[in-house]
Amino acid sequence: MPQTTLPMAALSIGVAAAEDRLLDARAELERALDTGLPPGTQRYGWPLLLTAAIAESEARGLPVAEQGRDEVLGRIRGAAKPLATAVPLWEAYALWVRAELLRAEGRDTPLDWSETVAAFEPLARPYDLARVRHRLAEALLGSGGGEPERDRATDLLRLAHTVAGHLGARPLADATALLAQRARLTLTCTPAPPAADPAETLGLTSRERDVLRLVAAGRSNRQIAEELFISPKTASVHVSNILAKLAVSGRGEAAALAHRLRLFPPGPQDRRAG
Repeated sequence: MPQTTLPMAALSIGVAAAEDRLLDARAELERALDTGLPPGTQRYGWPLLLTAAIAESEARGLPVAEQGRDEVLGRIRGAAKPLATAVPLWEAYALWVRAELLRAEGRDTPLDWSETVAAFEPLARPYDLARVRHRLAEALLGSGGGEPERDRATDLLRLAHTVAGHLGARPLADATALLAQRARLTLTCTPAPPAADPAETLGLTSRERDVLRLVAAGRSNRQIAEELFISPKTASVHVSNILAKLAVSGRGEAAALAHRLRLFPPGPQDRRAG
C-alpha cells in the first residue's frame, strides 16, 4: 500500500543519507520507484522524491556520489513529472525538489530558491520554510553579490536559526550557525542603543523635570511649590533655570517645547479630559 510503503521508503532514505550511506539511500529509492508512484499518491510521493533529492544535494562533491549520479537525478525528475501539483503544498514541493536537484548539479541560483521560499511563505509549515530559507541564504552568499545580498542572507539565516531553536531542530540550527560562521555573519541582532532622554539632553535635573511637568500642566509657582513641598521662591528659581536651559522667554514657550518633545506623555486622567 503506497500510504505505508512510500513513507517508510522516504524514512529509510533519510536515515541512510544522514549516516553517509548514499548508495543504500539510492538503492531504497530505486526499489520505491520500481514499484511506481500510482496516480493520487502525491501526498507520499513528493516527500519521497524530496528526501532523495536532498540526499543527492548534500552529497554534492563527494567521490561516492559521482558514479551514477546523473541516472539517479534523471529518475527523480522523471518520477516528479506526473505527480500532481494542483494544491499550493504540492507546487511548493515541486519547486523544492527542482532546486535541490539543481544544487546537486551545482547549477542552483538565488532565483530558484527565492521562488521556493515564496511558495512556502503562505503555508503553515515553519520547519520547511526555515530549511529553504537556509538554502536561499547559502545561494545568496555563493552568488558573489555585494552587501545587499549579505544583508538579506543574514536576515534569512536569523529567521531560520530562530525557528530551528524553537522547534528543537538541532541539525538545522547547526547548519545555519555553521553557514553564518563561514560567511562571518552574526546571527544575534545587536540591540539598538536606547533613545536619548530629551530631558537629559537639555540638561534638566530630576527636580527641574518635575517642575517643568507642572509648568506644562499650567500650574503657577505657588501651586508648584505646594505640590512639590518646596517654597514658592525655590519654585521660582527652578522655573528661571528651566527657561534658561530651554532658551525660551516664558512659561508658555517652555510648556509648548515640552509638549513638542513629548517629555510628559498624557496620563489616563489627561486623556479622559481631552
